[in-house]
Amino acid sequence: MIRRVLAALAWLFDRPAPHRPAVDDTVFDIPACPGDPSPQQLVELQGLCLQWLVMWCWYRREYMAIARFDTATPILFDAHPQRLVYACRTAELAVVV
Repeated sequence: MIRRVLAALAWLFDRPAPHRPAVDDTVFDIPACPGDPSPQQLVELQGLCLQWLVMWCWYRREYMAIARFDTATPILFDAHPQRLVYACRTAELAVVV
């Protein structure tokens, strides 16, 4: 019985990882793993997204943008600042005036 359990565990650890499709980051030319942003980077990002409150979530390792206006998506998350700016602009343009 114990041999069967150990064999099953060995099979789980030895099998190859499932294939995950790669995210197409070539459009944004984004590095693979961003580090913690500096205060200057956060100020620059906040300057690009004036209608949003931009913060770095250290637990999620992502940027968080909270809308200062009424929108369908009031909170946005993204690990890369370029994609966050793009998502903010898209949400701003989707608002009916």
